[in-house]
Amino acid sequence: MIGISSFISIAIMIAGGLILPVGVSLWWILAKKEKVTTVLIGAATWFLFAMVLETLPKMLFFNPALPIGRAVMGNTVLFTVIGASLAGIFEETGRFIAFKTILRKRTHRETSISHGIGHGCFEALYVMLAAGIQNLVFAIMINAGLFDGLVEQAAASGTDVSSLKALPAQLMAMTPVTGLVVIYERVLAIILHVGLSVLVFYSVRKSKVWMYILAIILHALFDVPAVLYQSGVLNLYVVEAIFTVYSVAFFVIVYFALYRKDKPELQELEQE
Repeated sequence: MIGISSFISIAIMIAGGLILPVGVSLWWILAKKEKVTTVLIGAATWFLFAMVLETLPKMLFFNPALPIGRAVMGNTVLFTVIGASLAGIFEETGRFIAFKTILRKRTHRETSISHGIGHGCFEALYVMLAAGIQNLVFAIMINAGLFDGLVEQAAASGTDVSSLKALPAQLMAMTPVTGLVVIYERVLAIILHVGLSVLVFYSVRKSKVWMYILAIILHALFDVPAVLYQSGVLNLYVVEAIFTVYSVAFFVIVYFALYRKDKPELQELEQE
């Protein structure tokens, strides 16, 4: 049986998935009088490149039914390098294309943060809501005695049910702290995405491709601990500590090296 503690954790995830991204987005738009469309373009960029296009190579590299998939998933180094690299390549390319095309006329510095907020906040909304709702449905099914039938049906269809069988134990182990850790991780991810958007924005604006390449590398490096956690190499608290230092340090450097130095009067001169 899934206890009340697990349901509280799930509720925290779902509430955080709504309050955090919506709150951050509205605060920035109202505080800076930014265009809602810039934030929405950031969200659309993430969805198209991370959830649609990035899925295609993942179907090849992480499919246990294929020889290459089994080779990648059976090798921690390959699994880590490919998983982290795909995220960096697709998401940063999405930012680069967005700033080069649909956002090319929005050259004020706030555009970079607006796009990053849209990217990171929509990811947070999608990840926490999807995970929270999925966990809620499975928890209710387990308590209602319907989950075993679902596993049997999946096994009969030839689906790998190892992850499903492990799910009840994972849900029972959840506490309110688990939900808070998920929210904290999303806050760090939003900070990182804003920093990456700033970096790619100035890559386009200053015609410095090396900044775009650097963004890919830095994004990939950020994802390495998460992949190692999935592989069982690192524990959750070590991963969160790495995320904290990495995200905050990167954002501070980019903010002062690029965003803060870009004075409004300099932007007006460039546009004349």
